Formats: sequence, C-alpha cells, structure tokens
Amino acid sequence: MQKLNLPSVDMDKAEQGVWIDFTDTISFCIARDGNPKHKRALQGKLKQIEKMREKGEYKRIEHLTNEMTVRYILKDWKGITEGKGVELPFAQDVAMTILSDPQYEQIRNFIIDSSRDEVEFETQEDEIVKK
Repeated sequence: MQKLNLPSVDMDKAEQGVWIDFTDTISFCIARDGNPKHKRALQGKLKQIEKMREKGEYKRIEHLTNEMTVRYILKDWKGITEGKGVELPFAQDVAMTILSDPQYEQIRNFIIDSSRDEVEFETQEDEIVKK
C-alpha cells in the first residue's frame, strides 16, 4: 500500500457534513453536493426537472432544488436566533422556509456554494493500493 498526496473525498464528511462558519456566530453543517444519497435522489428527479424546464416552470425547479438541498445537503445549524435571541433549532420545514425566501438568498447561495467546495470534503491523506 502506498500513501499518495493526492486530494480525495472523505465520504463520511461528504454524507454527514462539515461545520462551516457563515458569520462569527452562525454556522451550518453542510454535506457535499452530489453525495451518494443526494445523487440518487437527484437522478430520480431528472425527468421531472427537464419537463419543468421545458414548460418554463423555473419557480417549481427552484422549489425542488431547495427541497433537495434541505433533505440531502443542509444537515444542521448553530447560531440562528428568532425574536429575543432565542436559538432556533434546526428543522427541515424551517430550513425550507428560509431557503425559499428571497431575502435570505445569500444564505441559500452560501450553503450551495459551500457544498461544492471540494477542499471542505478532502481527506488529509489517501491510501491507494498500487496495482
């Protein structure tokens, strides 16, 4: 077995997520875009998405994208508060509301962009069997 210094994906991080700071007080646990569960779910929706695209139903595509992000990419959060600073526990329905609200587009984009940041999901070293 030979250790190589090539970047590779840590599949546990890819599926379970990694904590990424959004601000000094807010962070999100984000899984990798295209992790195995996300990929399987997305493949099952491709025909539906294509039909929506053909009909120009871009709002429905955005809704479906947000739904997939909440189910397979966004795993948790810390530091989001409501009202008088009461911490808001992570819940998929609340996450869906946030991601679907145009005033929080920056958060949605951060989550999606972070899920595509390969460096966040790399292993430190990879062992590959030389054949």
